[in-house]
Amino acid sequence: MPELPEVETIVRGLRPRLEGRPIRAVWGSGLALRLARPVALRRLRALCVGQRFASIGRRGKYILLATGSEAGVSVHLGMSGRLRLQPAREPRPDHTHVVFTLDRGDELRFIDPRRFGSVTPAARLATLPELAHLGLDPLSELDVEELARRLDGVRAPIKAFLLDQKRIAGLGNIYVSEALHRAAIHPGARAGQVRARAAALLDGIRGALESGIANRGTTLRDYVDADGSEGDNLNALLVYGREDLPCPRCGTPIRRRVDSARSTFFCPACQKR
Repeated sequence: MPELPEVETIVRGLRPRLEGRPIRAVWGSGLALRLARPVALRRLRALCVGQRFASIGRRGKYILLATGSEAGVSVHLGMSGRLRLQPAREPRPDHTHVVFTLDRGDELRFIDPRRFGSVTPAARLATLPELAHLGLDPLSELDVEELARRLDGVRAPIKAFLLDQKRIAGLGNIYVSEALHRAAIHPGARAGQVRARAAALLDGIRGALESGIANRGTTLRDYVDADGSEGDNLNALLVYGREDLPCPRCGTPIRRRVDSARSTFFCPACQKR
């Protein structure tokens, strides 16, 4: 699933090419997307057709296409979703489910083979439950004091804490492994026990995310940016997917463990309990 760096890369790619452009029409495939819910196409048209994309932003892993001061469209890419700006003359790819017709012969297309993504219109984006319940953004809203406060007394493992979108928004399996390695924290340590190391943890989180953004995201399988290009961050990963390879810090072989059916990669020497 695309995480914060991948979503931010798409937003940065779309923003200068979409903002201010009029929306002429909206098309939908009629197929249900996330949680087998159909796209609210009539509402989508009512909020978008005749309007302009006022701003392109991000909240956690959600792409926000604003069409007014409060109204707009929330897009979640799910496991395999793509948001592409393409000429209308080019054939629409298979599994295209929502299309915004723009000026100058362009279309903004939401493509999702596995249909775990979502395209949700809202008169007030901030009130959408999936957005209203998100935690703080680790790049722009979270500071050391607040992170320490949120860690205090939490008995859950630190990896589970960081993956909880209601606590911190935007982190996923790849960047949590990377952040914990940068902070030299074992993924199984209780979150509350990490409180005294909140500064190192926040530095690790931001370092992992900023590296991902600088390298335009991590492509493992489906992710591509707004131009259809794969990200370059795979080769910059320190531990994720590097089982048995040497730790870049100490040379100890990286280990893999499974937590809640998800792979976790860490260095047993640098990240002792």
